[in-house]
Amino acid sequence: MHEPIKASNVRLGPVRLWLLLSAAMILLTLIVGGATRLTESGLSIVEWKPVTGVLPPLSQAEWQAEFAKYQAIPQYRELNRGMSLDAFKTIYWWEWSHRLLARLTGVVFLLPLLFFLWRGAIPPGLRWRLWRIFGAGAALGAVGWWMVSSGLTQGVSVSQYRLAFHLTLATAIYAAILWTARQLADQSPSMAPARLRF
Repeated sequence: MHEPIKASNVRLGPVRLWLLLSAAMILLTLIVGGATRLTESGLSIVEWKPVTGVLPPLSQAEWQAEFAKYQAIPQYRELNRGMSLDAFKTIYWWEWSHRLLARLTGVVFLLPLLFFLWRGAIPPGLRWRLWRIFGAGAALGAVGWWMVSSGLTQGVSVSQYRLAFHLTLATAIYAAILWTARQLADQSPSMAPARLRF
C-alpha cells in the first residue's frame, strides 16, 4: 500500500482541505450533471464557449437567439417541437449550471494549486500528480463537448459511449483527489502485522 505523503518542513493540512473542497465541487458537478441528463437538458446549449459561455443570455433577444440555435438540432425537431421559450429556459439553466460548476471547479483547483506552489507548500513528489489531475480536468471539459457534439447532428441524445467515458473520467478524477487527500492525512502507525496491513 502507498504510505501517506510526508514533508518535514511543510504543513499539509491546508493542502488537504483544498483537495477535499475540490472533491466536493466535483461531486456537486456530477449530481447536477446527472440531473441535466435525467431532464434531457444536455443539448440545450449547442456551442462550446469555454470563456464567454460563463454568461447566460441577458436579454430577450439573446434568449431568442439561443432558442433558435436549439430549434435547429434534431432533438427539438423530433422530441420538443412546439416547446415554449420558458420551457427552453428551464432545460438551458440545467445545462448552464452544470457547465458553470465545472468551470468553477477548475478555478477552485487551479488557483490554490498555484498559490500553494508559490508558497512551497506542496512536496516535490506531489506536484506532478496534482498537475496531472488538473490536466485530466481540462481534458474532461473537452470530452464533455465531444459528448455533446454527438447529439447535435444525428439522433436526439448524446452518444451513450461518450457519456460513459465522460462520467468515468470525472469519477476517476474525483477518486484521485480523494486518494491524494487521504495520503496527506496524519496517521498514527498501525499496530497490525505488516502482512495484514498489506
